[in-house]
Amino acid sequence: MRFRRSLSRRLRRAAAAALCAVLPLGLFGCGTAASSEAAQQALDPVDMEDASFVLSAPTDPEAATLQNVGATIAFVADAAGLETGLDASVWRGVQNFAATFGYTAQSYQAEADTDEARETALRSAAESGAAVVVCSGQEMAVAVHAIQGNYPTVGYLLLEGEPHSADYTSYETASNTHCVLFSEEQAGYLAGYAAVMEGYTALGFVGADSMPETVRYCTGMIQGAEAAAEQEGEQVRFEVWYVGSPDAGDAVTARMGSWYTDGVQAIAVCGGQLLDSCLTAAQDNGGRVINLGWDATAQNDAVLTSGVLNGSVITQQQLYAYFTGGWGENAGKTQTVTASEAAVSLPMSVWKFQNFSREAYRQLYGDLAEGVVRVERYSDTATLPETPNVAVDIEN
Repeated sequence: MRFRRSLSRRLRRAAAAALCAVLPLGLFGCGTAASSEAAQQALDPVDMEDASFVLSAPTDPEAATLQNVGATIAFVADAAGLETGLDASVWRGVQNFAATFGYTAQSYQAEADTDEARETALRSAAESGAAVVVCSGQEMAVAVHAIQGNYPTVGYLLLEGEPHSADYTSYETASNTHCVLFSEEQAGYLAGYAAVMEGYTALGFVGADSMPETVRYCTGMIQGAEAAAEQEGEQVRFEVWYVGSPDAGDAVTARMGSWYTDGVQAIAVCGGQLLDSCLTAAQDNGGRVINLGWDATAQNDAVLTSGVLNGSVITQQQLYAYFTGGWGENAGKTQTVTASEAAVSLPMSVWKFQNFSREAYRQLYGDLAEGVVRVERYSDTATLPETPNVAVDIEN
């Protein structure tokens, strides 16, 4: 990949430092010219797109050696399948890593939307002889909790979840398991900031549930809207609704439609099939949609942008780490990845903003990756950021 000369010097420093932080020391020879090149390739928000990113082998001769080349990496998908969402992104990362570095990628899918079906799929993957089993989402957390100790020689990578019992009374991550959580609040921040800078001053957020990860998208978006509103001297209206169900339906569509007719200009949606309802309401009322979690920007003209979790990027980085030394210090632990590791972004390949420029986004992303811009991590509906320029109305 060629790197644009316009990439700021500050962002280059942030990118190089970030990759050293997320991967084991020596993996890309951090501090060398080779590591700087690899870091820029992995983390440049201008050129990098999760949908097309492929991790390259380091050119540093002292880089760690990949182990168990040719082994199988199994990905276990939930019953919803691999067409969209985080599962699609993570599976793409597994495939890209396997193809680049000489491993075999194999996918499995739960036959039903139950903990038992997910556990069965995970057992099938482990018993197939896979070296690593990868899965994503809170739905897989109960199944991983149940079986991780039964296959101690198998490495487990769980993204966007931590192993827990079905009743949430027990959380336990075995030493052969590593969990990665994304900074949803940063993805939300980018989307909220961009929307207000584009000129939207009446926004909505609709979540399938009020689980912590969903709330973080919302509160991050509120913080981004506040930062942009303060900068622009605007007052922003922000409507919030946690549906309590991931299902699309006429009632959900009607409520979103009523928001649009009441002046809401853009609605962000998070979870399940809510995007379908929001698109119908937006098309009927001339509104805009922001998708959170995965990139739906190119799917419909009504979608303004998407706050994306870069599952493919992070999966490839994590698999490289595993095959050069196991989970190491991350064994049995949870890691939260942020813009510093290129874990979140707005998609650049389809840019629909007229007033918020790519250059302004580049500047914002650099500040976020470097820590100049800080986004607080609120995970419950009872606690909201202070937003003197954004009036938040939670309708539940």
